[in-house]
Amino acid sequence: MLSSFRSRITLSFGLLALLVAATLSAVLGSLVSRLVAQEQAHALAFIASSTGTLLAEGLHERQREVELLAASAELAGAPLDPATAGPVLERLQRSRPQYAWIGLTDPAGGDPHDAGGLLGGVDVSQRPWWQAGRQGLHTGDVHPAVLLANLLPARPGGEPYRFVDFAAPVRAADGTLRAVLGVHASWAWADEVARAQLDGDRAAQKSIEILIVDRAGRPLYPGPAALAAEGGAAPRVPLASGRVQVDGQYYLNASAPVPAHSAVTDLGWTVVVRQPAEVADRAAAPARWTVLLTGGAVALAGMLLAWMTAGRVARPLHAIAAAARRIDAGEREVAMPQDLPSSELRELGVSLSRMTGRLLEREQELARSNEALEARVAERTAALERANEELAALAHQDGLTGLRNRRAADERLAHELARHRRLRRPLGVLLCDIDRFKSINDRHGHAVGDAVLRAVAQRLAASLRETDLAARFGGEEFLVLLPETDRAGLARVAEKLRAAVEALNVEQVGTVTMSLGGAVAEDGAGDAALLLERADQALYGAKAAGRNRVVMSA
Repeated sequence: MLSSFRSRITLSFGLLALLVAATLSAVLGSLVSRLVAQEQAHALAFIASSTGTLLAEGLHERQREVELLAASAELAGAPLDPATAGPVLERLQRSRPQYAWIGLTDPAGGDPHDAGGLLGGVDVSQRPWWQAGRQGLHTGDVHPAVLLANLLPARPGGEPYRFVDFAAPVRAADGTLRAVLGVHASWAWADEVARAQLDGDRAAQKSIEILIVDRAGRPLYPGPAALAAEGGAAPRVPLASGRVQVDGQYYLNASAPVPAHSAVTDLGWTVVVRQPAEVADRAAAPARWTVLLTGGAVALAGMLLAWMTAGRVARPLHAIAAAARRIDAGEREVAMPQDLPSSELRELGVSLSRMTGRLLEREQELARSNEALEARVAERTAALERANEELAALAHQDGLTGLRNRRAADERLAHELARHRRLRRPLGVLLCDIDRFKSINDRHGHAVGDAVLRAVAQRLAASLRETDLAARFGGEEFLVLLPETDRAGLARVAEKLRAAVEALNVEQVGTVTMSLGGAVAEDGAGDAALLLERADQALYGAKAAGRNRVVMSA
């Protein structure tokens, strides 16, 4: 049966169509899989990078808050007794939900004064954070709760507490150690950061995981089970990017280090974002099946056509074969013979012409598909670039007031001080604090308090030069930088800002006042911490003198 001309023609057409379909399926499937994997790898790398940036910002902000509080006049100059330190610590803990515990100890590590009075009378001198905090700024790695494990309220689901420790020495004016300030920040903060990077149900459907590992490669997040007991073994997380194998399963892996703002906050963390490789590969399966099924259908159609027409093509077959050889040689505009003796042969010629046209159309469709895939990759790349730009802008802007945030203010201050040291031009700094802002929140609610913050921020921005900078420094406190401004000019601008704010009439609140403390860098030294401390001392003097006034640093 297979030796007959008709059977051979039928079988040949069928095998040719199947070969073309299989080749197209393999080539297109491989291309789609590669492009999908590259696109997903970029997305995972972006999530890892943005998560690491947010973790680094959080560590830096917490350490900076502890540093500024330890250097503030409230702790550095006031009596360190429960009546004085207690309200300060409790206010800070209320405003920072990430702080599970905050307290002060005497230079010997005994009798801590803390918010809530949890460790009253306990000796903490053997705790690593206290010992490091006596010497300078300290940021400790993640660890389970020890002294506070049974004192804090139980967490949902019974999960144990884990902390990141921050500590700083509180020194008197003559440099002697007065106390050690310690903060235990809840590790639940990392869960909030990780969840914010994942797109809810969509991320769950894609089975994307975020892990945070320590310097030794041990997982810190998610889950307390990741922390082994001291001296015990813990599973290591592969940090390599690309396809990795974990416990017999393959993952598409991306990692990014958590960038350290300083040696104090350099804990050696790495963010790993991974996705099961089978999930990433699944997106290419429909395209491969479509090409395979289409090729199979074309193959079946060709076999049927060949079976019906092959019996009557014996005599004029050489003419058709000659035309087929030209097509096989690569010619694309080949016409089948027209003077065929039978309608069956003419139909075969037309069918072969159509098949050639379909193959050409298939090549064109494949080319258009490749162009569409390339355009999609370019579009996703542009979207990732825009997202990076938006993330950078958000990292420098206060979301409530629209002013620059603490990070942007620190960077601008460092830039202006470098310019001051180089050109010896004066630089003025104002610290502005809304008077009795807590009572506004207590009487009218936080929504009205937010409205007051926005109104004051708008009035400050409208009253300054384009070269000046107004930034929200924290809470109800604002920082104003005025380049090329000496002491007299700074006093005039400060009084102008004070009067501009006093002229505000905020709905439900009425008149709002503000106290300002100013300092000028004129000697070319340009030390940021000293300049801010002088402005802060002046602000404290304005508050102590009755508020709604300007005090300049000596």
